Amino acid sequence: MSGNPNPARITDAMWKLWLALKELEPSTQLGGIYANKPGYHNTRNNNAKSNYSVRDAQDKRGPSDKAAALDWTFPSAQRGDYTLIDKYTSRILTAGQNRDERLNGWREFYGQADHDRDVEGWDCRYHRAVTSDSSHLWHIHFSENREHAESWANKDALISVLKGESLAAWRKRTGKPAGTPAPSGTMCKGKLRPVLRRGAKGEHVLFLQRMIGAKPDGEFGAKTEARVRWYQKMRGLTVDGIAGPPTWRSIDRM
Repeated sequence: MSGNPNPARITDAMWKLWLALKELEPSTQLGGIYANKPGYHNTRNNNAKSNYSVRDAQDKRGPSDKAAALDWTFPSAQRGDYTLIDKYTSRILTAGQNRDERLNGWREFYGQADHDRDVEGWDCRYHRAVTSDSSHLWHIHFSENREHAESWANKDALISVLKGESLAAWRKRTGKPAGTPAPSGTMCKGKLRPVLRRGAKGEHVLFLQRMIGAKPDGEFGAKTEARVRWYQKMRGLTVDGIAGPPTWRSIDRM
């Protein structure tokens, strides 16, 4: 495709995704696709074998010399106006939480889904909340399963979510039958779990931390409590920083 500035490292489909995002919101900018650093912005060949972006089966397939991530920058958010980035982050966050099949080919995203100073995100493979550094308050990061790096259909599915197209309309437009939600990558669901608050330790705390995007060290400290509060706010629960029955029920629906 004409215009691809780095065909050795960027697939034509990924460049087409950027052009579609620019068409969707002309005021936005490309924050980057390929970057020589660990993770999906780099190629599989240039990552350490232990890196999370090359370990799973979905990332062992596809081109080994291409990037599988894109950053979508919102100048309005850089100026402190989160209205536009909130619109798109909220749409993809809702789709991820609902296990929308259009995101089955994507690994994760980070962005700003409200007007606070916390980054919202979702791991579409393992169905859990994630977060990242504050730069994602003004840009949305998308990581794609490497096996789909050359697939425009997978990227069109993401655009469908971002545009606010209904799942039914997307299925009709593309001729897709109703899909099966991607399997969860977590364990421990269905067990009777205790109420967890600051000071708790053990496997239940570790599971909780993994599900809400906290540092998984098995110790319920101040940072885990803050993350629980963030999760409760995001899901419309009572915000008390305690993982009680309502919070566990919400997690089990993830």
